[in-house]
Amino acid sequence: MTPKFIILHHSLTKDSETVSWQTIRRYHINDLKWRDVGYHYGIELVNGQHEILVGRMQNDSGAHCKQMGMNRQSLGICFVGNFDDGKPPHEMWVLGLRFVRGLMDIYQIPRQNIKGHRELCDYKSCPGFYFDLNKFRSQL
Repeated sequence: MTPKFIILHHSLTKDSETVSWQTIRRYHINDLKWRDVGYHYGIELVNGQHEILVGRMQNDSGAHCKQMGMNRQSLGICFVGNFDDGKPPHEMWVLGLRFVRGLMDIYQIPRQNIKGHRELCDYKSCPGFYFDLNKFRSQL
């Protein structure tokens, strides 16, 4: 798979500031019966520092956005936290920008192809009501 889009999500859960990523992975595998976590990457606060965590391999279809066949043509990034309740932390925002810019360069993905899940699915809020997608795209 060569991705043409990047889809941004949030976990809708409070970041435990340890490693919630494994909890998300277990939920996707054990409860949803998927073969792995649905996202390609996660961004999470771990021991006081925001980290990029690996989910599915980049050449593997995701399980994060079935609308418009996006699982087969996009990379899914989950910002761990509930951004329906407040803005993402500044450090997470900055790391997310750096990471998405890098993926855009590697895969030649244009800015307009950076989407929030909510832009493709009317019953999702991803990456959260307080995650300003237009501001994020303008800062890329």
